[in-house]
This record gives sequence, structure tokens and C-alpha cells, in this order.
Amino acid sequence: MSRAAVTGEELDLRRVAEREEALYDALATSDVTAFEDLFAEDCTYIHSTGIAETKTENVLGQAHGVHQHGRTRAVSGSTRLLGEVAITRGLIDMLDTAHDEPFTIRLRQTLVWVREDGDWRLLLRQATRIPVV
Repeated sequence: MSRAAVTGEELDLRRVAEREEALYDALATSDVTAFEDLFAEDCTYIHSTGIAETKTENVLGQAHGVHQHGRTRAVSGSTRLLGEVAITRGLIDMLDTAHDEPFTIRLRQTLVWVREDGDWRLLLRQATRIPVV
């Protein structure tokens, strides 16, 4: 039996999916080192509250406990490659915390990845909170 060769596009889609999962892991653990690696230098991270942060602002927020998230899980989504850019759109469920009380929110998010320094890095994250039905 012969296995079909994996294309460069398939490898890129797999790697973007791995990086997305690494982002969710970093959100759950506030892993500053992971964020430093995952984010492009000029990353803009837009929260569902509308607050937009630079890479530095978001990493500092993670380091100082401003952002307290639990497990994030992809509900649905897809990624499209456009050369050196990949765009992921979909729904996620995120465990969040307000006033020390955990709750789950559903977000519609867009992630824009760029190939930078040989790997995919997050250039833009934008999320909008939607009701859980």
C-alpha cells in the first residue's frame, strides 16, 4: 500500500492547527513563553470586550494575572491559506473568570496567521461574544 504524499498546503494547515491548539493551551495556563513564540511582533489581540492589545500588553496581562482563562475548545472552524497568510474562522467555547467566578462563553473568532521566522505566528485575533444556545 502506498500513502499519498502530503502536500505543502496540508503541512501548513496542520501546523496552523497545531499553533491554534498551542494558543488555547497558553490561554489556559497563562504561559508567557508560549505567547512570546506564538505572537508576531506586531500582533494585535482584540478581546470580545473590544479591548485591543499589542503583543507586549497581552503578554504583560498574562504575566500579571489580568487575563484568567481556563480551557478553550474549538466548536467549529476552518482555515484558508493565502500564500504566507492563513486565516482561521470559527466558534470557540472558553472558560473565563469574572470576580473570581468561572463561566463559559462562546466566541466567534478570526485568527490571522503570518509565516514569520519559519513558523506561523498570530498577527491578529478578533473575538465577538455570542450567546450560547
